[in-house]
Amino acid sequence: MDHLSAAETVAAARQIARQKAALPPAQMLLRGALAGGLLAYATSLVMVILSQGLPPIVGAICFPVGFVMLVLLGLELATGNFALMAVGLLSGDISVGRLVRN
Repeated sequence: MDHLSAAETVAAARQIARQKAALPPAQMLLRGALAGGLLAYATSLVMVILSQGLPPIVGAICFPVGFVMLVLLGLELATGNFALMAVGLLSGDISVGRLVRN
């Protein structure tokens, strides 16, 4: 089983923060809009599942698929940026201006 040490995990988070900070505003908006659309689709799918009378656990299993698609497609989600950009700021990899812009 592959695993990362804590130092490797923080190094990866710092690298991602640098990449996210370097994105142009148009890319951030596009990726954010696509992420919102995918999450809306996942939520709608869960509502359809629940309206069909299936057990709620089926919807609970299907909803995270939307998040998996976000990660695999490299889209922007505000909650992920809240964590990653803070790591980049505290480590000195990005400036306060880049953090606020993102």
